[in-house]
Amino acid sequence: MLSHARLLTLTGVGGVGKTRLAARVAETLGRTYRDGVETVELATLEAGDLLAPTVAAALGLPEAGPDPATMLVDHLADKRMLLVLDNCEHLLDDCARLVEQLLRGAARLRILVTSRQTLRVSGEQVLVVPSLSVPDHGRRPSDIARHDAVRLFVDRAASVWPGFSLDAGNAAYLARLAQRLEESRWRSSWPRRGCAQCR
Repeated sequence: MLSHARLLTLTGVGGVGKTRLAARVAETLGRTYRDGVETVELATLEAGDLLAPTVAAALGLPEAGPDPATMLVDHLADKRMLLVLDNCEHLLDDCARLVEQLLRGAARLRILVTSRQTLRVSGEQVLVVPSLSVPDHGRRPSDIARHDAVRLFVDRAASVWPGFSLDAGNAAYLARLAQRLEESRWRSSWPRRGCAQCR
C-alpha cells in the first residue's frame, strides 16, 4: 500500500499489534528509502504543540525555533524517506495538521501512522489491523492451539519460562485468558465519553 499511497494509517483496537506491524514494515522497507526510515513514538507526548519539535528532534534537527513545522518541511523537502508516527490517537488533530503540511511540502516523503482512529487527511489509505483469533469455550487443546492469540501467548510465556507449552491441563485456562484479554482490549479502546453513555 505504501508504494501507491503517501500516507498509510494502521488502525485497530489497543494492543492488537499496530506498533509491532509498523516496526516490521519499517525494518523490511528501510533499504528502499534513500534517506532511510525514522520512527517517532508519540504515546507519552501530552501536548500537541510539542509534536513538531518532537519529530524534529527525532530527525536530529537542532532547536526547532519559532516555527518547527516549517523547519521540518524545509528539511524533508528533498528527502526520500519513510516517517513512522506511532500512537497518534490522542493527538489526532495536531497529527493531521502536521502530516498534511509535511506531505504538501515534501513530495517524496511517505508517512506511516499507527492510531486507533484515522487522521481523515486527504489521500490517507487505511489498513485495519485485525484482532488475533481467539478460541471459543469448550474446544479441544488441538483446536485452541491453532488460534493466533494463544500461539502468541505460548510463544511469549516460553521465552520467560523455558519449557512452557500448551497441553491438556492448561488449554482451557489459556483459551479463557485469551478471551478476557481480547474483551479488555475492546473496552480500553472505547472513547471515554462513549463509555460514560453506555453506563
